[in-house]
Order: sequence, then structure tokens, then C-alpha cells
Amino acid sequence: MHKVLSLFLLVFLTGCSASEVVTKMDHQSNPDYTAVYIIHADANYTFHMNGKRYQADQEILSEAKAVGESARSGEVFIFHQQPERKRFLFFPGKDRVWYHYKGGELVGKGQYSPTGGGFSKEADLYRQMTGNSNTGRKLFFYFGHEMPSKASFAYHHSQPEHTFNTEVFANDISGFEDKFDLMVLSTCNNGNPLTVERLTGKTEYLVASPRNLHLSYLDTHSLNLLETLSDVSTKSLADSIARHSLERLSEQLQTMVTVGVYEMDVVEEYMGPYADSYANYLGSVQQKSLFTDNADCNTLEIFEGQRIPEKGAKIYFSSTAFGREAGLEHHSAWGCKE
Repeated sequence: MHKVLSLFLLVFLTGCSASEVVTKMDHQSNPDYTAVYIIHADANYTFHMNGKRYQADQEILSEAKAVGESARSGEVFIFHQQPERKRFLFFPGKDRVWYHYKGGELVGKGQYSPTGGGFSKEADLYRQMTGNSNTGRKLFFYFGHEMPSKASFAYHHSQPEHTFNTEVFANDISGFEDKFDLMVLSTCNNGNPLTVERLTGKTEYLVASPRNLHLSYLDTHSLNLLETLSDVSTKSLADSIARHSLERLSEQLQTMVTVGVYEMDVVEEYMGPYADSYANYLGSVQQKSLFTDNADCNTLEIFEGQRIPEKGAKIYFSSTAFGREAGLEHHSAWGCKE
């Protein structure tokens, strides 16, 4: 009985303690840039291409690690949000994994459990490891399924009770930095008026897709520009990510590809009323549009006569090869539920 209690206590303590393993202490000077990858994996991320089966989160994890290994003058954090299991039915399994690269070397790796449905735990870990350094450019990348405007369904399959939506995202992102230089949303349909409006003041530039985005995701290899051309502007970096993503996805797919680049200080000047109109509209169509793709906002009746401006917004677009939108020559930078 004593051995059983001892074992139970050991499991309890290890189940509640943080699992953070620093593999190498690094004393490099402040990095020129810091990139944060959050890769959601607590859902179905399987896709097929050319007869082969892929796991989207594992594919982008490999890409993020390669970016970390190439970041000689930068710092890269990767948070892999794997499904959270319970040990002995009660204790968190600490199934999520973080990686910390600095100067091109892996200097830390560990496991952790989430706190709620957002990024509060990831932000805590980030602040612990950066020491709230304010130097260099700050970049944020999120890879996952579409972030809903409301808590309409279980986003995290292993923890359906935890809420995650664009409001949670916008709130928790401030736990990392007051404001990022560049934010990339590699998700479906989040290049919409409400999401973009909620992220004004959170980032200088935003890259997001107004429409459906294939699970092969946006391309982040352009981060190498920060090594080969250190004075590259953030706008040029955002455009490079969008352009290379369009080129790669268009080669792989016959479906429509849309990647928007948003200069947030400019967009903020006019977006408020359009976001409010769209939020009110969503209240009437939310239930039937939960699992539908966006359409061009300017095709909706609510925006007839008051088309959403595209000042400060640029769309990278290729048309679908089939269906009612085949041969479409133009798409706005804004996607909306029909």
C-alpha cells in the first residue's frame, strides 16, 4: 500500500510540474529578429497530394525547424500544440512541445500543458525565455484551421471545453509582445473584416487568406531574407511570403488561391464600420456558415454601394480551374461568409 501511495504521489507531482528542459545555455547578443511559430495539431490535419498522405502539422514543424537552424542572427520559438492526453484519467500529459533556437542552434526543448484554449501558457514560456527583450524585429506565425469569429464549435479536439476564436487569439497575442512587426495567419478564411479589425494595433503587417487555404500552408522560407538581406523592409518580407506562397500553392493545386497582405495602420483608418456591419451580418448566418468557405465580400448584399476599400491591402490571387468561379480575373482582399 505504501508503494502504491508513493507511486501515486510521484505521478501527481510529475503531472503537475512543468517539463522544461534547457539543453544548452546561450549567451549570444540580442538577436536581430525573433520569430514565433504556433502549430496547432489538436484536430485532423491529414491531407493528400499526388497520391501521398501528409500530416500538415508535421510538415510545417519540419519547415519551422529548418528556419530555426538557418537563423544565425535570429531567434526562433516553435510551439507544437499536440493533443493533450490525461495520465491516469486525471493528470495532464504535457503533450505539447516547445523548441527554442538561437543563433541557428537548438538551445532548449521541453513539454508543457496548455492553460485554457488560447496562448497564455505559450506566452508565459516565451517571456521566460526571452526576458522581455525589446530588440530586433518580432514575427508571429500561426498554422491551423480557420479561427472562428465566435466559439461555435470545439476547436481543440482533446479539450472541447476550451474556447478558441479570433477574440481569444487577439487577446492572448499581446502576452507575447505589445505589437509585432509581422503576423502570418496560415488558416482558411481569416482574411476577413472582423479578424483583421481585431488585430489592428497588434501588428504592423498581416498576411492572411480571405478564402480557403490548402493544408500545405503558407510558405515561410522567405525568412531567409533576414539572413541574406538584413535590411529588407517588413513590407517586402510580407510580400515575399505571400508571393512565394501563391506560386507554390498554384503549382500544386487547381483550386483558387488567395493571399492578402494588410498594412494595418492604413487599414485601421477605415475598417471599423465594415467590421461592425460584418459582425452583425454574421449573427444572422453564423449557424449555417460554420463549415463553409468564404466568398468575396464585395459580392454580398450588405456591401452593395459601400464596397470595402482596399487601401493598404494587396491580394495575391490565382483563379480556380473549375466551378462557377473558373476564370475569375479579380478578387478583393476581403473574404466573408455567404
